[in-house]
Amino acid sequence: MIKENNKGEWSEFYAFLKILEDRKLFAADKNLEIIDGKFFVFHKIFRDEKDEPVKIYDLSQSDTQVIITDEAGRTIKEFDSSVLKEKTLKIFERIRDEKSRSFTIPEACELMEELLCTKVKASSSEKADLVAIIYDRISKTAPMLGFSIKSMIGGASTLLNPGKTTNFVFEIKGFTGNVDEVNAIETNAQIRDRVKKISEQNGVFDFVGVSNEQFSSNMKMIDTALPEFIASMLLDFFSNSRKTVADLAGALSEDAKITTKYGLSLTNYEYKIKNFLDAVALGMVPSKPWDGFAKAHGGYIVVKENGDVVCYHLYNRDEFRAYLYENTKFDAASTTRYEYGKLYEKNGKLFFNLNLQIRFLK
Repeated sequence: MIKENNKGEWSEFYAFLKILEDRKLFAADKNLEIIDGKFFVFHKIFRDEKDEPVKIYDLSQSDTQVIITDEAGRTIKEFDSSVLKEKTLKIFERIRDEKSRSFTIPEACELMEELLCTKVKASSSEKADLVAIIYDRISKTAPMLGFSIKSMIGGASTLLNPGKTTNFVFEIKGFTGNVDEVNAIETNAQIRDRVKKISEQNGVFDFVGVSNEQFSSNMKMIDTALPEFIASMLLDFFSNSRKTVADLAGALSEDAKITTKYGLSLTNYEYKIKNFLDAVALGMVPSKPWDGFAKAHGGYIVVKENGDVVCYHLYNRDEFRAYLYENTKFDAASTTRYEYGKLYEKNGKLFFNLNLQIRFLK
């Protein structure tokens, strides 16, 4: 019996089925629109399910048959992919229309049995959600590549998940108010209201550093000043009405303190922020050492709200980076769970943490 899964997890299996059905994925532009004539042909998909032997789904031998083999190349089963179209559509409709947080899809469970899948989501310790061999029409080679999968079905998914690791620490200087009074603010926009109250009572937010040294180190791999840039955007987000990454980056280029210190243009900031978003999407995790390379070497697969499945490959990296930059926003996560948004004293000084979460626009 397949356990219940959420929309994002079912979407990963749906993307797997769409590739088995279509044998290819179209490339997308920065607006997630399909680029006519630009697509990537999938030859084999590798499913590494925990406690199960790796299974290989060979799409290159026939236009309609999927040859399921083991790692030694021995055929385990042959599957007729021509039956997938109607079933895959029903699965998409179930994912799209379901109101529950977690649920089962009988049609998908039946297909999982037929395709010898034991889990909706293939297990992986890397960033890649799907590993495949695709035919590269440019280099005429067939490399094995990893892809990260994101779903636009349902609620807006996160690009950077919040955690205690994504807290940014500010020292509060010159504050003349009452700490308990600020911390007692419990409005719908309590962090913004607390930040506003601190500022009204002469408090100045001075960025000290990222609470997690590993996350700080990872960001500095991209740019040594990146933690400071993100901190400025984060403070702006919790101080004003700006939410989108593009708007916050635009404001960063007009920040007097930052401009005086670095003298960079908006184009410079866009480049650095795009690098950061790209790194998060393709491999960088806040709590783990990052070597600067993408773990999802192939790119990014997106399941759209209309059921289309599109792909950003390293060859259209600029479109992918523009998509991330123009379609993400900062968001406020749980204050109690991630321990931020309160004034606190340490070594005779006053501090305030702000948490970074980046979510896709709906």
